[in-house]
Amino acid sequence: MMKVKPVIGLLFPGDMGSAVADVLIKNNFEVITAGEGRSAKTLENIEKSQIKDVGALQNVVKQSDIILSVNSPKSSIQIAEQVSHYMSDSERNQIFVDLNSNTPQSAKKIEELITLKNGIFINGAIMGVAKSVENDAVIVISGKERVLLMDLFDGIFKLKDAGEKIESASAYKLLFSMVNKGINAVFFEAMMGASHYGIVDEMIESLKDFLPGTYNDLQKTTPTYPDHILRRIDEMQGLSEMQKFDGLSNNISSAAAKTFKIINDKGILKSETPKDVKETFLLFKNNNFSIDN
Repeated sequence: MMKVKPVIGLLFPGDMGSAVADVLIKNNFEVITAGEGRSAKTLENIEKSQIKDVGALQNVVKQSDIILSVNSPKSSIQIAEQVSHYMSDSERNQIFVDLNSNTPQSAKKIEELITLKNGIFINGAIMGVAKSVENDAVIVISGKERVLLMDLFDGIFKLKDAGEKIESASAYKLLFSMVNKGINAVFFEAMMGASHYGIVDEMIESLKDFLPGTYNDLQKTTPTYPDHILRRIDEMQGLSEMQKFDGLSNNISSAAAKTFKIINDKGILKSETPKDVKETFLLFKNNNFSIDN
C-alpha cells in the first residue's frame, strides 16, 4: 500500500531532473537520489535542490516507492537495467517511471525489465524546458497503470494522458518534437546559408518583418540549444529510428539530426549563452560554411 506522500527516487538531478525535484519538494514530497559516482555538477544540483542523497543506487531502489528516471534517452535502458537488478521480485509492485524521450522500442524493453521483477512501469516524456517545468511543461504518460501517476501528480504538473499502450507517450513526444525541432533545424540551416553568403543580419530582419509569429515562437526554443543540442540530436535520431522501424517516412527527422550535428561539430553554440533568438542567430555570423555542408 503506497503512502499518502510516497518517497520518490529521482535518477538523476541534471537540469531537468533538478527542476522536477524542486517542484516535488515544494509540494512536500521526499525526494532521494544516488550521488555515488555522479559528476560534480550533479552533486551540486543535489545540494542546491535539497534532494536527499542516499549514496548508492541500491539504496534509492530500496527506499523509494516511486522511481523517476529523468536522464538522456541513451541512458534509459541502462538505468532501467540497474534499477531492476536491485528491485525485489516480491509483491511490492514498486513503480518505475521513465520520463526520457525514448523510442517506443526502448519503452517496451524497459517495461519488460521492470515487470520481470513484479514492478509497475509507467512510460512518460516531458515536453518543455527545465526552467519552466512547473508552469509550462507538460508530462505525457502512457501505460495501463498511468492513472496512479495522474492521481498523484494532479494539480502539481500539467499532465497529458496518451493512453494505455506503453509506447504511446514516447511516440507522442518524438512526433511533436519533430515539429518544433524541425522548425529550428530549418532556420539553423538557413542561417548556415546566410553566413556563407554574408547576409545574416539581413535574414534576421526579414524574418522579424515577414514571419513575426514564427520568429516569436523561435524565441522560446533557440536560446536553449547551446545547453541542449546533444539531446536534440539524440531525439531526432531516435525519432528517425522509430519511423524507419515502423516503415514510415523519416526524411525530416534524419535531416534535422544531421543539421544539429553539423552545428555541434562546428562549435557554433559551444560555451555561448544567447538571451534571445537574435543573439542565437548572430552566432552563425562569423562562421564559414561550404555548400557541401
